[in-house]
Amino acid sequence: MKKLTLLTAFTILLLISCTDTRNNQLIIGKWKGARWESNGKTLTMNVATTFFNFDEKGAYSFENNGNVEAGTYKVENDNLFTKPKGQQEMMVKITKLTGDSLVFDMNRSGMAETLTLLKK
Repeated sequence: MKKLTLLTAFTILLLISCTDTRNNQLIIGKWKGARWESNGKTLTMNVATTFFNFDEKGAYSFENNGNVEAGTYKVENDNLFTKPKGQQEMMVKITKLTGDSLVFDMNRSGMAETLTLLKK
């Protein structure tokens, strides 16, 4: 019984660590906004002015409509944690991350939003 429990725990840890490593590698690069929605409806913001840049050292920058934010980031499982300089850490759910697309589920001021980005 102990061997089965240890094997199960090891397998779960291995799967989690593989996902973290894969997501940490896939997120690196420059991303441009393609679609920003709330409840299935496109929002009026100019998504073409939305950019993210994630580097391999854990630094990120975000630009939207001329507003710029920069700080550090980390990916844990399917969650992205960003910490802008001088501010609190924030978390968004990564619902899709491939070599060419990134989709976040977010909650901004109580409003559920989905942001789709494409790799530049």
